Amino acid sequence: MNDTPYPPPPGSPPPSPVTVQVSAPSARPVVTYVLIALCILVYLGQFASQAYYGFDLLAVLGMKVNDGILAGQLWRLFTPMFLHGSLVHIAFNLYALHSLGGSLERSYGHLRFLLLFLVGGAAGNVASFALTPANSLGSSTAIFGLLAAEAVF
Repeated sequence: MNDTPYPPPPGSPPPSPVTVQVSAPSARPVVTYVLIALCILVYLGQFASQAYYGFDLLAVLGMKVNDGILAGQLWRLFTPMFLHGSLVHIAFNLYALHSLGGSLERSYGHLRFLLLFLVGGAAGNVASFALTPANSLGSSTAIFGLLAAEAVF
């Protein structure tokens, strides 16, 4: 039983404030960092193949090419999100991934965030396959998938 009278008698000091600490999730966005590192490593590989072979071998093997997908090369729905066409292209995509990734990964967890990235990227490449015959590459499809997930959830 509480011995303090309620309400406090007139002239008594006000009750001391109650401090409540709320901590935000502090997990590091490891998957975001790994995706950024992977994109950078793949871009360095693209750069090296251009210097060595005279053309971008990784892009030739991995970009979204509709005829290749129709021939059964289904990896072309996933690999384009790790390939980039220029330094400006990768810089903008990785800036967007870094900006969105940290908060989304903390909110949804590492595995769900990775699935959002991969499913969003693949879905974007399926849409690109259906809507345009042009070859394409870049993380933009996955980034737009993350934006959509943030808007929906």
